[in-house]
Amino acid sequence: PALKIPPALVTLAVALVVAGSIIALLENQLRPVVAEIAAARAQNTMTAVVEHAITAGLAAREVSYSDFVTIQRDEKGAIAALTTDMVRMNLLRAELTAAILEALEETDVSVVQVPLGTLFDLEPLWAKGPSLKARAMTIGTVQAEFDSQLTSAGVNQTLHRIWLEVSVPMDLLLPGGEEETALHTRLCVAETVIVGQVPDTYLQLGQQ
Repeated sequence: PALKIPPALVTLAVALVVAGSIIALLENQLRPVVAEIAAARAQNTMTAVVEHAITAGLAAREVSYSDFVTIQRDEKGAIAALTTDMVRMNLLRAELTAAILEALEETDVSVVQVPLGTLFDLEPLWAKGPSLKARAMTIGTVQAEFDSQLTSAGVNQTLHRIWLEVSVPMDLLLPGGEEETALHTRLCVAETVIVGQVPDTYLQLGQQ
């Protein structure tokens, strides 16, 4: 005798196939939106980690502006030069980069989940439904560079800030392929207000 499959089982199987097809279609059509949301979440998480590592490193070393820059004045008290101690700055950059790498390795941001409801601008569906998962991973090396910025702070006063700019490349492993992204952030390492006329050559170099 032929095997009879209960109608309820057939209905369930069809429903599962249809549901799977709908989810696959949504994943394909909404992938760019998912990638954008996943990238934003991964970047936010890693940016917080990076900035905390930098802030903690600076606090532990009690870094100040005078550690890196010496203001030289002539016999009349006018500013003659701003001398930067590149050895100290490069050492600090290397130490902070190592701290950032260590912090990233200890942070679990490998899986980012985006509920399908998050993709629709409907309050009843917000953050509900099946989740699309993306795996975030850092690739390459952390890039850290110093940037010097000079801006006017009033009459005959100049604000000099030294920034550390950090870039971390990332890969997002999404259904259907990979997406490259990166986080970029910068924090002020040291600053001071210079009283006196800063030479134009330094002002031009410091303009952003």
